[in-house]
Formats: sequence, C-alpha cells, structure tokens
Amino acid sequence: MDANIKTILISPHSDDIAYSLGGSLLKNHFEKPVISVTVFTKSNFSPRLKLTDPEEITRTRYLEDIEFTKKIGIEYKSFQFPEPPLRGRTSHKEISKSDPYLDPIYNEVYLSLSELIKSYPNALVVSPMSLGDNIDHRIVFESCVSICKENNRKITFYEDVPYVSLLTLKQVKNKAFEINANLKPSKIDITSTFYEKLKNLKLYKTQIGRKVPKGVLTHAARLGIKNENFIEFVWKNKLLKYFIYYYLYIGNKSKYERIWR
Repeated sequence: MDANIKTILISPHSDDIAYSLGGSLLKNHFEKPVISVTVFTKSNFSPRLKLTDPEEITRTRYLEDIEFTKKIGIEYKSFQFPEPPLRGRTSHKEISKSDPYLDPIYNEVYLSLSELIKSYPNALVVSPMSLGDNIDHRIVFESCVSICKENNRKITFYEDVPYVSLLTLKQVKNKAFEINANLKPSKIDITSTFYEKLKNLKLYKTQIGRKVPKGVLTHAARLGIKNENFIEFVWKNKLLKYFIYYYLYIGNKSKYERIWR
C-alpha cells in the first residue's frame, strides 16, 4: 500500500465509486496516488447473477471491485462490514429511514474509517453526500464528516449516482448547504469518458445487467443543461422524465459528474 496516498475515495458499497466518479477517475481528476475504500462488503445481494450463497456473493463482489480499480489504475482496500440484510435490517424503513447513529455498527465503521484517514495525513477525503437515504451511505457520510471535522481534514463530497437522479437539482443543492453553507459545486466534464464509464460499470455483473440504470445517463446529461428551471420542471413530472431520457440519449449531449467542496 502506497504511504503517499493523496486521495481517499470512500465507497459505502462495491459499485458506488464506479457509479458516481467513474468518468472523473478516467480523466485523472483526483490527485494520485488514489485509493478506493469499500466499507460494506459482506453481502447477500446479487440481483443480476442470481447467486444465493452470501459467501459466494461477497467473494464475487470483492473481485468486481478488484477488477474495476485495477482497470482504473488506483489502489484498493476493503473493510468487512455486513450490508443491512445481514445485520437483520430487511424492510424499507429499516434500510432507508433509520437513524445511522443508532445502528450498532456505526461506532465500528467510524473507528475503522478514522484509523484509515489518519494513516494518510496529507490525503483529501472524498465522501458520499448520502443522497439516497440508504443507511449505509448515511453511516459512511456521518463518519467521514465527523472524522474530518475533528482532525481538521479537507473533505469533498460526491453525488450518489444513480440515487441523485431521483432528486431535483434544488433538492441536491439544499442537501449540500445542509452539510455546509459554504460548499460549492464543481462540474467535471466526462463527455469523452462517459461510454467507457458505462462499460466499466458492467464489470459489476452481480448488480448491473445489459442496461445500466437510466439515472446514470439522465443526471450526467442534465448537469450540462443551462436552464435549471426547465430541468426542475421536468424532474417533477415522471412522464416528462421518461421522454427526456430518450431525448438525452439520442441527442448525445455533454455529460458531467459533480462534486461539492
């Protein structure tokens, strides 16, 4: 492991960095050496390969992460924390509406991330914004914010793709300002790397089938449309969102990822 790591990418699950920052990494946006850290790796979730054994699913998802990070050219580390169903959380309310601080695993995650972040004192921490309300994303987000505040560390936030596509741009902005009123968005043009990003996402065969979720395209493309009022109007209407997807797909518009710092 390179002791001179300059960027720590924190990924709640095995595919979150590929979804949210896959284009930016292909453009070498972040200062290297870069390490990607997956927090929740024990899993029984494999909707595409239809595996059933948690040990096999966990091993397969680990290998997917290894293949992705090797292809991108960054280092990799994983913790061994179980995802919600393996912690007894199976309902939507338990996974999306629970207080992350009350989850018994919170302190363990916090301590593990704290040790990791402190071991790279000159590195930028890149955390999820926790836009989808998944409890694992929230645990990681709250841990990263607390650790960086306590240790006076620089932190940047990425928009959780594809969950961010379910929100309006105003809702995303409000979330950013809840974190810190001084946060500012920074758009990264990934037009030239977008389709390679989609190709790399398909390395995650347990999670992604022949078609990548529409939200990956729609959010990347809407960031390039200057008329935010129009986008807000569209995103409040499910039928219009359906049509705008095909417009964006056929129109081959510019694509972006966005971070807040």
